[in-house]
Amino acid sequence: MSDSESVKESKKFVHNCTKCGSCCEKWSEIPIYIEDLQKWIADGTIHPVLPFLQIQETPPAYVRLIMKKPATNEEDPNPSGCPLYDYKNKICNIYSSMPLYCASYPLAYNGEKFYLVDRDSPGLGNGIMTAETLESARERARNQFEAVSSSIAILPLLYTMIISSIMQKSQEAMASLSDEDQQQLEELLSKSKDDQETEDETDSKEDNQETEDETDSQDEWEDIDDEENTEKENTEKENTEKEE
Repeated sequence: MSDSESVKESKKFVHNCTKCGSCCEKWSEIPIYIEDLQKWIADGTIHPVLPFLQIQETPPAYVRLIMKKPATNEEDPNPSGCPLYDYKNKICNIYSSMPLYCASYPLAYNGEKFYLVDRDSPGLGNGIMTAETLESARERARNQFEAVSSSIAILPLLYTMIISSIMQKSQEAMASLSDEDQQQLEELLSKSKDDQETEDETDSKEDNQETEDETDSQDEWEDIDDEENTEKENTEKENTEKEE
């Protein structure tokens, strides 16, 4: 696609949210950036968001922050993907301070040009867009792009610092334990390890027993087949002798 065609296509972009909730219902993970946290801390929105913030680590060093429902075996009264979407009333609980990813949807920016991340959005082609509203949509997409870049640079460093701090405090706590407490802790860890090894051995024995049972069953069927073949051969031999 040429630059002129790209510009021509970008002028056709029209999107106005229909507030149908389709995107909120299907998104199970919402990317969160440092800028989102700063905004929520400033406007007091951080408290309802905190229970759903999770850190995802992808080797070797990629770390990202997401908003996601915690895993549970209980029936979910809110079947939507986003944990902050009110499925019953069809409204975002932080609509006025929604994450940058949601605010820029479905338009995105890669540092060079704008593009659509979802061509099935119900809001596409809905209503009209003035030059001002179009520029506002592009500004949100640019902000989201800049937030991605800064979070990619900062989050791994923050994550490493937090993990290092936790490990240091853990070592300090271990060092402050009395000899008796350390011995008790070592015994608990050793018992836990032995229990795990016993469980693994039990599982292994059960698997081996199932394999042996299958083999015995197969041998049994083979023996029966052999007996049937022998009996058949004897019958055929007797019939042949009678005919003679």
